[in-house]
Amino acid sequence: MEMARCLLFEKDLPKKFWVEVVNTAIFLLNRLPTRALQNKTPYEAWHSYKPTLQNLKIFGCLCFAYVPQVRRDKLDRKAEADIFVGYNNVTKGYRVFQLQTEKVIVSRDIKFIEFEK
Repeated sequence: MEMARCLLFEKDLPKKFWVEVVNTAIFLLNRLPTRALQNKTPYEAWHSYKPTLQNLKIFGCLCFAYVPQVRRDKLDRKAEADIFVGYNNVTKGYRVFQLQTEKVIVSRDIKFIEFEK
């Protein structure tokens, strides 16, 4: 819970994101080595190979998710500003909070703005 609390408070997000924060903390903890498994990760112990860490992003960063052609008109924006809130466990993709609709969606086509406040 300490990691979840730190993620939540670092980005000044409201408590309504607690589910997303806890899921992200668990995702990260499963990819960190632990002494209980002789410096292996829980993911590595379960799947017998090391996890890829290339898809890790900064929690709570601004991102732009692509809006598919079927969901927009000719003059609408092709991307919308969102907040990155985690990783999807079922499919390959990221969970983002849409600022306009206040819903969490899963998307693969995202551009991240990680190093700006």
